[in-house]
Amino acid sequence: MALFNYASKEITLKVVYYGPGLCGKTTNLQQLHERMSSDKKGKLLSLSTDADRTLFFDFMPVQLGKIKDFNIRFQLYTVPGQVRYNATRKLVLKGADAIVFVADSQTAMKDQNVDSFQNMRENLTANNINPDDIPVVLQYNKRDLKKIMSVDDLNADLNPKGNEIIEASAYEGWGVDETFQIVTKSLLKFISKKHNIKIDEEEEEAKPAAKPSKDRINISIEDKANRLLEEEPIEVDLAEPAPAPMEPASAPEPPSTEWNSLLEDDTPAAVADTGSSELES
Repeated sequence: MALFNYASKEITLKVVYYGPGLCGKTTNLQQLHERMSSDKKGKLLSLSTDADRTLFFDFMPVQLGKIKDFNIRFQLYTVPGQVRYNATRKLVLKGADAIVFVADSQTAMKDQNVDSFQNMRENLTANNINPDDIPVVLQYNKRDLKKIMSVDDLNADLNPKGNEIIEASAYEGWGVDETFQIVTKSLLKFISKKHNIKIDEEEEEAKPAAKPSKDRINISIEDKANRLLEEEPIEVDLAEPAPAPMEPASAPEPPSTEWNSLLEDDTPAAVADTGSSELES
């Protein structure tokens, strides 16, 4: 659900990277965060469990244009892929505007991909989101490995509706930017059509991405407290006239409190240093 902030003139759109465990969701977000201009992105936050983690950061790409004189900000999330963290996955999907489903191309991951894709659809439905009514982009990751499925086989399992696909190796860094570009453009077209509004293109061209790096990204606990000193977003129907401007309010933190409460039924959670483990492939 789009969040409309009148005080800061921003519209926030939420994109969730979904997929089975160790498929490359974390690596996608780490690669994106590392390459983006520091003045246009928020901190990379990590909510860790004993075996998996959820990442979050936000980004405002100027080159994508504006909607009704409002800048566009994207919030990017991953979900924990381990089966037992379904409650957390369902919570992260709440209010999602678009999905990147990261499939593991390895032959041995066929069943896990199918199960995760079905789980995504079920959790979207549980959040009152029609899985056929929002943009879904499929990234076929780990194409650098040898024992992988063909694109045709992956499409047969995961893409009966003909969603856009991109082949990638998040570990090597290729296909990551292209995936993000596809999902953001698809989302903006979807929002424009759904609400009958025009997107004003910026003349400024996108800056080329920095050379991929496989260095670990270190995130301190203090980053959480220093993030996003902006006003609180307000949910609105973009098709309706804007109400009068509101007084600025403090920005919400990512829903870590709610996550921590929810995860008590699974395993303790805490904000962790993302540099403490190797990147997913």
